[in-house]
Amino acid sequence: MTLENHLINKTYYERYLIENNGTHAIQLLAELYITEEQNDSPDVNYLRFSQGEMYFHYKDFEAAIFKWEKVSNELESWAIKNIADSYYKMGDFSIAEEKYKSINTDSLTLNTEVALKLFQIYVEQERIDEATKVIKNVVAINPDYETVTMIARTFFEEFGDWSNAIELAVFESNRTESLEWFEALKTYVDQGLTKTIAPEYFSKVLRTLFNVDQVVFEHLTSALWKSYKNEKLYFTWISDFNEIFLQMEVNRTEAWNELASLYQETFYDLINGDYFVSELSEVIPKLLTNWLKVTDSSHALLAAAAVLSWNEMFPSSMSSSVLSEAEKKSYETSDYSGDIEQSDNLFTSIVNWSQSNGLDVGHRIKWIVDELTNLNKTHLLIAGLAGSGKSSFINSILGEKIVEGSSSTFVMFKDASDTKIKEITDTDISSDLTLTDFHTVTAVPRQSHILDFSIPNQFLNEHSLAIIDTPSYKGVKSWNELFKYLQLGDSMLFVLDARMPFTDKECDILLQIKELAPNISIHFLLNKIDVINHNKEAKGLIDETRVKIQKHFPNAHIIPYSSRFDSKGQRDDLIALVNQVKSARNHEERNRKLLFFIRKTIAHLFEKRVEMENNMSVSINWNEELVSKLNGAVNQLKDIEKEKIKNIKHSYMMIKDDMKNDLTSTIPSLLRECANLIKEDSDLGTIHQQLNDEMNQRIRQYIQQTLLHKFTISVQEWIQLAKEEFNESQSYLEDIRDGFNALYEEEKLNLECDFKILDDWSRDAQRMTTGIQLENINILSGFKPSLMLLKGSGKLFGGLPTSKTLYKIYKKFIENEGYEQASALVSKQFMLQFELFEKGIERDITLFFKNPFDILNAAIEEAQTEIEINKESLQTLKSNPEIYFDPLTLFEIRLRQYELVMDALQRQQTREKRHVN
Repeated sequence: MTLENHLINKTYYERYLIENNGTHAIQLLAELYITEEQNDSPDVNYLRFSQGEMYFHYKDFEAAIFKWEKVSNELESWAIKNIADSYYKMGDFSIAEEKYKSINTDSLTLNTEVALKLFQIYVEQERIDEATKVIKNVVAINPDYETVTMIARTFFEEFGDWSNAIELAVFESNRTESLEWFEALKTYVDQGLTKTIAPEYFSKVLRTLFNVDQVVFEHLTSALWKSYKNEKLYFTWISDFNEIFLQMEVNRTEAWNELASLYQETFYDLINGDYFVSELSEVIPKLLTNWLKVTDSSHALLAAAAVLSWNEMFPSSMSSSVLSEAEKKSYETSDYSGDIEQSDNLFTSIVNWSQSNGLDVGHRIKWIVDELTNLNKTHLLIAGLAGSGKSSFINSILGEKIVEGSSSTFVMFKDASDTKIKEITDTDISSDLTLTDFHTVTAVPRQSHILDFSIPNQFLNEHSLAIIDTPSYKGVKSWNELFKYLQLGDSMLFVLDARMPFTDKECDILLQIKELAPNISIHFLLNKIDVINHNKEAKGLIDETRVKIQKHFPNAHIIPYSSRFDSKGQRDDLIALVNQVKSARNHEERNRKLLFFIRKTIAHLFEKRVEMENNMSVSINWNEELVSKLNGAVNQLKDIEKEKIKNIKHSYMMIKDDMKNDLTSTIPSLLRECANLIKEDSDLGTIHQQLNDEMNQRIRQYIQQTLLHKFTISVQEWIQLAKEEFNESQSYLEDIRDGFNALYEEEKLNLECDFKILDDWSRDAQRMTTGIQLENINILSGFKPSLMLLKGSGKLFGGLPTSKTLYKIYKKFIENEGYEQASALVSKQFMLQFELFEKGIERDITLFFKNPFDILNAAIEEAQTEIEINKESLQTLKSNPEIYFDPLTLFEIRLRQYELVMDALQRQQTREKRHVN
């Protein structure tokens, strides 16, 4: 044991026990101590140090401290450390800590031991930050010291200090190259503790591990890869790791299945429409290079096709050596057989992307893809010229008359438990059509839709067959739709008329079909064979037709058929053909058809981008013109409103003024006529009261019986005039409405005015002219001296015989009075409600026009919002075309990859056939 180990374990005293004769160690040390003190120059430091150790082991810590305090040689620092250990054992942590910190030594071992003791104190006192600082320092200065790194790891894990735990694992992995530490790091990665750490942090440890153990390297790399997926640093990880891995020489004889799988998965993640090409231009070539590097020969086809498809889209982006390797691997035997599920996933990605960008690939293409991915059904296209008997043949298969005459659209008939007819267009799916609806739809020529006709049918069910009735040929235009959907069929059965079979026109059409869809097998049904009277003649016709057909279609089957007769022979021939088509059908061919429609979809979406920009420009111009017209309509309506307010209000004012003038001119006359009530025998003392009552009565009678009747007639005429004005306005608004609705191409605007205003006015007029209650006014209570004199005289002479002179004066006064004040009072009282009504006319007319104003202003706001949205979108499209084009470009790369795979598989099959032959 070394000296340092003795000091650490407090066994320094053992050096004195080498020649021990059986004496107890404590006694021996005491005897040696006494002997040493008798020397001329005694040095008892070593003996005191050793005695302290013995007392410590016997837990006499105070005695041990006493001895160690006396040590003053090179062991003094160790003695202080031992004193601190003693205080620690006695539970006096503060003194122990103080003693540990007082030690100043160059000994790495002693410093390490002191640090570990301080660490132990801090942990027990839950001083975690200080404990962390101490243990990290120990690892930094003396990582090889026994158990230091394991103590640190245990501590960090126990207290969940994953940052320092990861840092320790990375440090030790690089320092020791021990698999134990690499595995520890992988454990942290698997727990998701590293996903927020910059990938660059792990670059060195990955390089180190690659040189140590490539299997473990793959496991750790895979763990890191998966931890970063769906996190913010995912793209950074891909970029950083591929830069590292590009420089590593991979052993080609070993399998890199995990990494190869991750490369494939990541490639599809990156080209799924979430990144721009500019972001991927540096990353993808390195990723593909590494993918090709780790894939084995039996699985290399996808990687090779990915390299070639990327380089096709971005020439010179891949190195020539990588391209050569990819081309070589594309010709190697592959276990990959063309995964239709991957193609379906690609289509789903395109659909999801298009929907999130305000587009739709259309229901028809979705329906076609669904049918192609249904590998349980064989699709048989039924085609033929008009008049060939194609419809009667289909009806004979279905067992009932469903198809009437020549079809003008695509209809897929398939077996189901219940009859159900669906109409599929790009924009809609209509379910539950009736048979009448079906006949109506199929009779309309060149309809861009598909009919899905489910029907219980034993023949279709037994043979897992779906038959597709195609538009009958009536000219070039009628077959354009057929050419669009040729790839939907696994095979085609072309119906010929036995009376004139396989004409030049039919031959030309079929050669076009063969050119457009070379992988679709074409067979023939020689229909209406019953028109040939003799068997010999029929056989000659069949043989002659077969010779003509096989010149262009050597593998075609020709089935004589009569829809009028259900012969076992012709049905067996048909069943044999269906079975052959079914057995020839394979997943690869369906996948190729699916890729065909995916390419059409991508091309359609590229066209949609141009169409979208044009539509936005058209929409902006249209809405700007619309806003201008709407503003013009609003201004015109304002002018109309002002005009109607002016006209209607003026008409009412004239009626009101006439009534007021009538009052002011008639009331004085009525009051003057009251002079006739004054007689020579009238009591002049009370006559003024009688006159006042009579005057008020006559005023009321006049208003009730004459003035209000006249006013009622005038107001009704006024309301009728207002109605005509309103009708004129509404008529004008209807013209405006029709004009705008024509622009909208829908019944969008409804500019109805509020005619209830007229009912309100009629009700108000009736209220104003019915039951008028006028308060009596004191007509003769003025302050004119003459009137006061008359009133006074009346009282003075009221009890005397009537004075003829006074009577005449009184009467003359009544006859000559102007009654202006009385007229004014009556007029003010009576006209108050009419004037209040007048003040509300303008408001009511405004309410009459409120709805049209609201609708027009709302239409303006809607159009302006549409303009702003389209301008912003158009600017985005023009300034950032990559937002739209890049995802489609990346989808096309993935499509091209699958197409190259299918081409390679076809070459492989061709080579195999040649080898067999």
